[in-house]
Amino acid sequence: MTEGGDRRPRLLITGASGLLGANMVLTAIGRCRVTAHAYPAALRAMGFDSLASDLTLPGAVERLMDDVRPDWVVHCAAQADVDVCERDPGMAIRLNRDMAANVAREAAARGARLIHISTDAVFDGEAGAYREADSTGPVNAYGRSKLQAEQAVLQAHPQALIVRTNFFTWPAPGRSGLAAWFLGRLEAGQECPGFTDARFNPLLASLLAAILLDLVAGKSAGVLHVAGGSCISKHEFGVRLAETFGFDPRLVRAVSSDAGGLTATRGKNLCLNTAKAEQALGRRMPNLKESLDLFRLEKENGFSEGLMAVRQELPGGL
Repeated sequence: MTEGGDRRPRLLITGASGLLGANMVLTAIGRCRVTAHAYPAALRAMGFDSLASDLTLPGAVERLMDDVRPDWVVHCAAQADVDVCERDPGMAIRLNRDMAANVAREAAARGARLIHISTDAVFDGEAGAYREADSTGPVNAYGRSKLQAEQAVLQAHPQALIVRTNFFTWPAPGRSGLAAWFLGRLEAGQECPGFTDARFNPLLASLLAAILLDLVAGKSAGVLHVAGGSCISKHEFGVRLAETFGFDPRLVRAVSSDAGGLTATRGKNLCLNTAKAEQALGRRMPNLKESLDLFRLEKENGFSEGLMAVRQELPGGL
């Protein structure tokens, strides 16, 4: 672990330009020697190393691991657009299951600890308050690909940590996320539908990133639910977001998800029970107010611009 007197662990983050990946990079700088992996272009690294390659190609994961020699790996790279996965389930399997299995296999072969990011969408959403041991039952192609990924990762790397979560953050290129979508419409004075029958417990991505670093340092393994401490509807999330940022909450219109015109079916109540993670961490999960207050502060203190800076690509692509 020592290199030139630097005893910080080497951390490899895949999907570093994505919604969670950039938060991981920004949160881990200073605590780890960070290598950010992105595709198709490397990032304009500031305080971290950056590499780019197509991890679906034969041998690409092996070469990446040989180049970085990580102590820890956080695998964020995935296709997380639920409707895109529904339209092309074969692609979802390649990007979400097969790539994760390769990363797990190569991490295990080198003795590197691994966190694999999964989702609440592995459940059917009928009951809510899901514990880690509860029966899964994904209702769309995205959830099925992520559940298969969990199984493949644990088979390849039995000491890996699978984190099921639901988070929000500032937008990334090509993806806005729910919070940024609400804020964009609210700022423009536009009405925005909020589903009253879709429940989740969202956690701010930067808080999630800090928790992931604590968990990997604490050698947690197996499946763990890491999410916010408040189980709410997406309508309530939009209202609370509007109130936090000083917009008119009446712009958030209460609607049923059945009227949303979505391609893929979604589970209605995907809230996760986080008691096991709280026991492992020795602290409770942040509630929605704490996440939203910090989200607003990230806008004021430049953290959101920092995420954009992390995602800047090097000229010339690969």
